[in-house]
Amino acid sequence: MAGVQTAVALREQGFTGPVTLIGAEPHQPYDRPPLSKAVLLGTAEGSAFDVDFEALGITLRLGCEALGVRPAEHVLDTSEGPVPYDVLVLATGAEPVRLPGAEGVPGVHLLRTLDDAERLRPVLARQHDVVVVGAGWIGAEFATAAREAGCAVTVVEAADRPLAD
Repeated sequence: MAGVQTAVALREQGFTGPVTLIGAEPHQPYDRPPLSKAVLLGTAEGSAFDVDFEALGITLRLGCEALGVRPAEHVLDTSEGPVPYDVLVLATGAEPVRLPGAEGVPGVHLLRTLDDAERLRPVLARQHDVVVVGAGWIGAEFATAAREAGCAVTVVEAADRPLAD
C-alpha cells in the first residue's frame, strides 16, 4: 500500500521521471485488509488497487524480490539482478509474527498475502473452531470472515485492545 501510494503521489505532484514499483509477489499490488475478508469468503478474487499504472507511467516489476541495498553505488539488489536508482523508497510492509514451534504444524496458518488467503478459503469452508492470533486490521478482518463462514472464533491479542496499532 505504501509503495503504491508513494508512486501515485509522485505523479500527482508532477514528478515526470521514471518510477518503478518492485514487488516480490506476482500479483498486481493489492490492499491487504479487504483481501482477508473478501477473498476468504469467495466474494472477490483479489483486492487490487484501482490504479492504471501504465497510464501513470509507473513500471511494475512483479515477482521480483528486493534482496539488499548498496547505497554507495545507488543500486538495489533484486532476485532479477541489480536495479540502479536515484532515489529509493523502501516500503516493504510487515512480516507476520511467527510463533515459536508453529513452523510446519498442521492447522497453523499465516495470513499476509493473496496466496495465503486463497489457501485458507477451504479451511474456513470446513467450519472448524478457529483461534486468531493478533487483533490488528488483518486479524480482525480474518476473524469477521471466519464468523461469517460459520466458524467459532477466539481472538488472542497481546495489546490491551483490538486494533491498537
